[in-house]
Amino acid sequence: MGLYGVVRYHLAPPFILLAFPCAVQVLAQLGQGEPLEARALLVRALGSAFAWTVVGAWVAWAWLWLRLPARTVEGPATLFGYTPVYQDNGVLYYWASLVAFFTAQALWPGLSAGLWAQMPELLGALNTTALLLCAYLRAKAKRRPEHPADRQPPRPAAYEFYCGLELHPRLLGVDVKQLTNCRIGMMGWQLLIIAFYVASVQRHGFSAATLVNLLLQSVFIAKFFWWEAGYFSTLDITLDRAGYYLCWGCLVWVPCLYTYSSYFLVAHPPSLGAWGAAGAAALGMAGILLNYRVDLERQLFRAAPRGQCSLWGRPASFLVVSYRDAAGAPRQSRLLTSGCWGVARHLNYTFELVGALAWCLPGLGLGPWPFLYFFFLVVLLVHRTFRDEEKCAEKYGAGWEEYCKLVPYRLVPFVF
Repeated sequence: MGLYGVVRYHLAPPFILLAFPCAVQVLAQLGQGEPLEARALLVRALGSAFAWTVVGAWVAWAWLWLRLPARTVEGPATLFGYTPVYQDNGVLYYWASLVAFFTAQALWPGLSAGLWAQMPELLGALNTTALLLCAYLRAKAKRRPEHPADRQPPRPAAYEFYCGLELHPRLLGVDVKQLTNCRIGMMGWQLLIIAFYVASVQRHGFSAATLVNLLLQSVFIAKFFWWEAGYFSTLDITLDRAGYYLCWGCLVWVPCLYTYSSYFLVAHPPSLGAWGAAGAAALGMAGILLNYRVDLERQLFRAAPRGQCSLWGRPASFLVVSYRDAAGAPRQSRLLTSGCWGVARHLNYTFELVGALAWCLPGLGLGPWPFLYFFFLVVLLVHRTFRDEEKCAEKYGAGWEEYCKLVPYRLVPFVF
C-alpha cells in the first residue's frame, strides 16, 4: 500500500473525524472573544433548547421545499446509468426563506442576537445531526444501496464514513446532497450572516464595512441559487459521495467557517473606513460578476447544439475528446477552449477567490481570524483543481493532454 495509502486510508480519516468537530466549537468560542475553557466547550457542544429548535425548524423548512410541487431539472447521467432529478425552485426558496427570517426577526427582535450568542450551541446541534446522518448513510449504503450497480471497493470503515459510499442517495423522498449542500448549507450561510449583521448593528451601530461584508456574500449566495441547476454538474455532485466530507461539511463547516468573517465582526467591530469599504465592494463585485460570467459561458456552451454558440463575439472553439463509459462503450465530449475557458482551465475558481478576499477585507487589522475562510478556500480550490484534472486525465487520456496544451494555465494566466 505504501506510506501514501496508509495516510490516506488509515490515518487521515480518523484524525479529521475527531479534529474538525472539535475545531468548529473552538472557533465559535474564539469568535465571541471568550476564553477557551474545556467544560464550557463541552457543555455548549451539546446544544440547547433554542439551538435544537432552530436546527429542527430549519431542516424541516428545507426538506419541505424539496417536497413541494415544482419544476424539475436533470443532472448529468452517471456511469452506472442513473440520471438524478432535482427540484428547480431554488430562487423561490431563497426569497421565501428571507421573508420568513425577516418576519421572525420582526416578531422576536432578539432573534439575531440570540443566534450569534448561541452559535456554539447551534454548531453543537448541527454536529450531532450531521454525524448521525453520515452514520445512517453509510449503514444504508451497506445494507440497502440506492443503486446496487454503484459499488465501491471495500475500504477501512473510517475512510468510508469520511468519503461516503453512495453518489446519489435519497432520504424521505428528497436528494440528500441537494438538501444538505444547497437548501441547508448555502441558505444557512445566508441567514446567519444576516443575523450577524443585525446583531452587530444592535451592538455597535451602522458600519459601512460590515454592510459590505454582508452584501458581497449575499450577492454571491443569491447568484448560487440563480445558478443552482448548474451546480448539479460540479464535482460536489458528480464525483463526491454523500459522506462526512460533503454532508458534514455543508451542515457544519459551512455555517461555521464560511460565515466566520461576519461572525467575528460582531464582537470585534471593524476599523476599515468608508473608502476602504467602497474599495472592497468594488473588488468583490468584480470578482463575483466575473465568476458568474465564467460559469455562464460554460452553461451556454453545454446547452448549445453540438457546442455551436458565440463567446466574446466569435464562434466558440472546442476540442472533441473520446472516452469509454462504465460499460466500455465509446463516447465523446467537447472541451471548451475559447472565451474565459481559453484563458485558464479553472478561471471561475480564480474569481471566486477574489470575491472571497474582498468580503473578508472589512476585518483588516483584526488579525488572521476574519480571513480564515479565504485561506481555507485557497487550499480547497487548489486541491479541487488537481482532483478535477486527475479525474479528467484518467477519463480522457491523450485527449486531456492535448487540451492542456491548448489551455496551459490552471488558475492564473502566465503564473499557474
